[in-house]
Amino acid sequence: MKIISHFILPQMIVPKYFYLFFIILIGGCVEKNKLKGNEEKTEAISNDTIPAIRKNISKKPVATYIIPMGDPKLDRKFGVEIYETSQTFKYLLVMYYDGIIENDTLTVPNFGIWPVIKIKPGKEKLSCIISFLDVKNELREYKMLSTKNDKLKLIVLKTYAVTTYSK
Repeated sequence: MKIISHFILPQMIVPKYFYLFFIILIGGCVEKNKLKGNEEKTEAISNDTIPAIRKNISKKPVATYIIPMGDPKLDRKFGVEIYETSQTFKYLLVMYYDGIIENDTLTVPNFGIWPVIKIKPGKEKLSCIISFLDVKNELREYKMLSTKNDKLKLIVLKTYAVTTYSK
């Protein structure tokens, strides 16, 4: 019977690659947080500068587009009025056509600036385009209100989204 001496590891046959693997494993766990000379820093735009809930809700429309359609006593008109809601990036659309009133919502993306809503005439007589301004102050078309077969028609022209990236 053989007695095991003081230290077992030197007596075991250990492959030379075990030591190399162990050194690489330890070295790989060290975090390097330095930028190389050719890397660029990216600047994140924070969209939390505008509160999600509006404190003061205006009772006046933020944008209006109305076209009279004959006798004003009969309340015959085409158009839309856009009102603020308690949510900063949601608006109430009140749409009019020939004495009929319809409601819908408008949600604009959060660019980190206060939303600005605009309405411009459409290509047809009874149509208009609902838009908003982006961070570059450029008009972004969003929805179009028109009539078809004596009914209001609200269609989405383009969709927009803001994404948040984090490391």
